[in-house]
Amino acid sequence: MQLPMYQILFFVLLFSCKPNKTVTTENTSVIESTNVTLPEDFIDFYKKFHEDSAFQMSRIHFPLEGLPDNADPEFIGDEQYFWAKDQWVINRSKFDNPKLYKVEYNVVANILVEETITILEYDLKIIRRFVKNSDGWNLIYYAGVNKYSQVK
Repeated sequence: MQLPMYQILFFVLLFSCKPNKTVTTENTSVIESTNVTLPEDFIDFYKKFHEDSAFQMSRIHFPLEGLPDNADPEFIGDEQYFWAKDQWVINRSKFDNPKLYKVEYNVVANILVEETITILEYDLKIIRRFVKNSDGWNLIYYAGVNKYSQVK
């Protein structure tokens, strides 16, 4: 069952106020939301997504909604932006160094995972949303490195 985008965004906004914590182990992030642990199949997907570029490209449906890197603060939230396949840069970073990054997750009904990555030194954020549908997990939203006054 595939949810319409407006329902997914409603769930994200509804649950985005919950506090989160991240616990990392030697190679794989074990991520917990307040009362929810990431689905195990998501953790497996996440690892493969960052290791296999062909797999990553197959799990993104272009044009991909989001924001470009270094978007003008006036632009954020006012207009829609879509990443094209030919401008996509493969995501390989694991963001697993807690001295450099703070990573937070919101999980909605085990079918939507929103990841917010903060680059601590500059207080910049990357936001990614993944959804599980009939063909597995897919990236459905990517907001590149930006300075957000508040994350929507």
